[in-house]
Amino acid sequence: MKKISLTLLLSIITLSIFAQKKEVKEAEKALRKGMLNEAVDLIGKACRLKNQADAKTQAKIYYVKANIYRIKAQKTGDLKDYEKAINTYEKEIEFEKEKEIKKYAAKAKDSLNKIYPEVYDKVNKYVKAKDYKNALGFMKLVYQIQPNDDNLYTLTLLQLYANENEAAYKNLKKLYESGYTGIRDVYYVTEKKTGNEIQVADPTQQKLLVSSGEYINPRKDKTKSRRPEIITNMLYALNKLGRDDEAFQVIQKAKQEDPDNVDLIVGEANYYLKKGEKEKFIQAMKKALELEPENANFAYNIGVTYLNLKKYDEAEKYFDKTLELDPKNKNALYGLILVKLAPEKELVDKMNNEMNPKKWDALKARLNNVYRKALPYLEKYYREDPNEITVVRTLRKIYNELDMKDKYKAINEHYKKLKAQQN
Repeated sequence: MKKISLTLLLSIITLSIFAQKKEVKEAEKALRKGMLNEAVDLIGKACRLKNQADAKTQAKIYYVKANIYRIKAQKTGDLKDYEKAINTYEKEIEFEKEKEIKKYAAKAKDSLNKIYPEVYDKVNKYVKAKDYKNALGFMKLVYQIQPNDDNLYTLTLLQLYANENEAAYKNLKKLYESGYTGIRDVYYVTEKKTGNEIQVADPTQQKLLVSSGEYINPRKDKTKSRRPEIITNMLYALNKLGRDDEAFQVIQKAKQEDPDNVDLIVGEANYYLKKGEKEKFIQAMKKALELEPENANFAYNIGVTYLNLKKYDEAEKYFDKTLELDPKNKNALYGLILVKLAPEKELVDKMNNEMNPKKWDALKARLNNVYRKALPYLEKYYREDPNEITVVRTLRKIYNELDMKDKYKAINEHYKKLKAQQN
């Protein structure tokens, strides 16, 4: 009985292998005819029993399956179809390596090289459409085919755009610690006719263009290092993840390599601000302003911090600096208004508690003097933005306090209109 059972089993296996080979051939035939759905079904049937086939048949099943999904992907543009094609080509290559046979691996590698620009085009298409989720999906396939550092860096940028911050940080850290710079050679020639310099693909194209006689001045240059960008993006990811202390450690390490990197200095300043260390924030921002003396935002942030510390003279100095760099900066102008009106509260409190008429009059005179100093800044702000109700309300009060009846009347009417619009 055992012998009969074994014979029957061998017969079943032989028939199954024969059916497999037939299904693979039929799948190829369907593929050539463009019958993709039928080809998918047939290769699926062959795959179910592929482990019973010999190595060469198994390799063929992998290869044909990959071809089917590649052509399907080209027609549909679907990420999953591209993923199946790429994964199956790679399985085929690995299978032949494991079995020590040579059948379709070379063709599979060639197919992967041809798929590479297809999936990269998809990345660019989705980036242009700002569809970063799909762009990232295809970029993962790009990196899978060619896992080099340039592709990994592009992948990390898309991970940041798609809010995959943890994965992005790990990859950026890997690039940074490996010493990756992204620096590469770039080649240029100048067109004789126009005098315009253009970038060319490589030295070969450069030589060809110069030899044509229409281009001159061939030169080679290098791209900028990506390391500063990598650090900036690491800090961005850590900030999104709420890991401030880790970000601070990254900054300290990176500053050893690049101590005058403004992004690092500003990152350090922001860390101090979050920790409530305002004086350290100011010192860091002053360093940043030294490195970028035309940066109005740096001056403004220093001014605001001094204002919060009630160091009004210093605050005024940096708000003035901001307006010198950016005359239309309304925030700095408003900061100067707050500086000029800073003594108001203390004087009003003293007046409310003062019973001596002469001393009260002296305090009132001092308060009016405060208002007069603030008035030019308020009026300037009002000219630039007549609908800022806080400024209008303050102007209205000061005109009334200084007994400027005509101006009070006009501003009061405008104030009523703004209030009505708000209601």
